[in-house]
Amino acid sequence: MDTIVITASAGSFSRLSEALGKIPARVIERPLVSFSPPDDWTELDRALEERSRYGSLALTSPRAAAAVAERIREAGISWENGPHPRVWSAGSATADALEGIVGAVEDGLAHSATGESAAERLARAMLSARAPGPVLFPCGDRRRDELPATLRGGGLEVHEVVCYRTLLAGPAQVRAAVSGASMIVAASPSVVRLLLDASPPIGRPALVAIGPTTAAAARAGGWQPAAVSSVPSTAALATAITELLTHH
Repeated sequence: MDTIVITASAGSFSRLSEALGKIPARVIERPLVSFSPPDDWTELDRALEERSRYGSLALTSPRAAAAVAERIREAGISWENGPHPRVWSAGSATADALEGIVGAVEDGLAHSATGESAAERLARAMLSARAPGPVLFPCGDRRRDELPATLRGGGLEVHEVVCYRTLLAGPAQVRAAVSGASMIVAASPSVVRLLLDASPPIGRPALVAIGPTTAAAARAGGWQPAAVSSVPSTAALATAITELLTHH
């Protein structure tokens, strides 16, 4: 029986075993990344209070969206009371975290091309739709530059505000996650780099990347992914794993 190790944060794909259906596989969660609030909420709180200064609010992850929703509730902000930015999300899971908080949310991935990261696809969709600026971009302290770089390249001002911190596991935890795995799921480039350091090229488990950006980081380190999930969801990940196991 294959042993599939999930290295994403705890609970991210907790229903994967069920989604795999009758595929005989053991799914183990060994999180190599966790998250915590920023040291100070002042900057985000001020931006949300002064939201009329922004033309757009861009969110590229459910985690960032949940942080924004929490701060809006904490401050007792009525989003529709007065001018507010257009809200853009990188997919339905991100939009769902804002439900009932900010009104209408525009799905920036609905009509965009695949093969790029969700952040880059969202930025291109915003530019195509002539999204107004400046853009408020709540994000993690470890984040890639695709969205702000693409928007700035298109002439939009972007204000980045940290709304969560990313904590990575130590070497011993990474080695324990790799040990005994026949397949390992990586959900971010930073986790890929941890796995590359802990896994000698010979005898590595099959790597499943949660998206194109993570896959690119693995290839850059010399580890060709065995499968790449089309989107970062349990259903898409289960499909990628099922196809891989069936093929083998």
